Amino acid sequence: MYYEVYIDSLFLLNFTMNLYLLLLVNKSLNCTATRVRLIAGAFLGGLGYCLMFFLPFGGVVVKTLFAGVFVNGGVLLWVYKPDSLRAVFKILETMIGCSFLMGGGFLLLTNHVKPFREHAMTVTGLLAFGGIFSVVFSWCMERKKKERTDFCKAILQGDDGRRMTVQGIVDTGNSLREPISKKPVSVLEKEVFERLYEGEKEPSGFRAIPYRSVGCERGIMKGYQIPELTIEQGGIKKVCRNVYVAVSEKAVSSTKSYQMLIHPELLEK
Repeated sequence: MYYEVYIDSLFLLNFTMNLYLLLLVNKSLNCTATRVRLIAGAFLGGLGYCLMFFLPFGGVVVKTLFAGVFVNGGVLLWVYKPDSLRAVFKILETMIGCSFLMGGGFLLLTNHVKPFREHAMTVTGLLAFGGIFSVVFSWCMERKKKERTDFCKAILQGDDGRRMTVQGIVDTGNSLREPISKKPVSVLEKEVFERLYEGEKEPSGFRAIPYRSVGCERGIMKGYQIPELTIEQGGIKKVCRNVYVAVSEKAVSSTKSYQMLIHPELLEK
């Protein structure tokens, strides 16, 4: 039995679905893959899937392993550049979860929505479904992020290269910005800041950071720019350079469970 395969439609379908999945993983894990890497990764994934049909060796199992393990696995490693085995498994776990969700949503609509069933197996129908699913999934994730506060590890670097690791949270209620550049500002306890610059003069680039909070209508905190801040969360690292921090005279946590409030925008860039 022979089948006629349109390689251009097959490539377009795989390229677009790969791009949807890569974008969802990037959003889910707050990864820092650039748009260029995401698009290039989707392109390579689609190309690898099409090349599977031209392999001169192996049966269905070998060709499926080639596309699933070598092509897709290689694309994930290249796009997200994980720096630990834990991060690799986290990315794979998220990718598989998103794939199952998309597959389940596709079957649900195919079985229960007649207009969708009529166009489900067309390239246009599949691409439209993937786009709608991605938008809905991203919207749900944004709502969830706004309702929670995430713990993470923050690694700060001073002007002399000294590093210090503290516990932080990604605070969705933090809207502080440096008045001139409008860059996001994170909040650090004074005790931690003094240990980071122990024996040194205060760093240059002082800024007065205005703020408003519950119990205190408005006030001013001292702000400084530190060379580097690394945020580690769920095995994924995000390196931010030339970050502004406001120095809090009071503890940022009444239970001393964290020492830094990280601006959420730092994870989105």
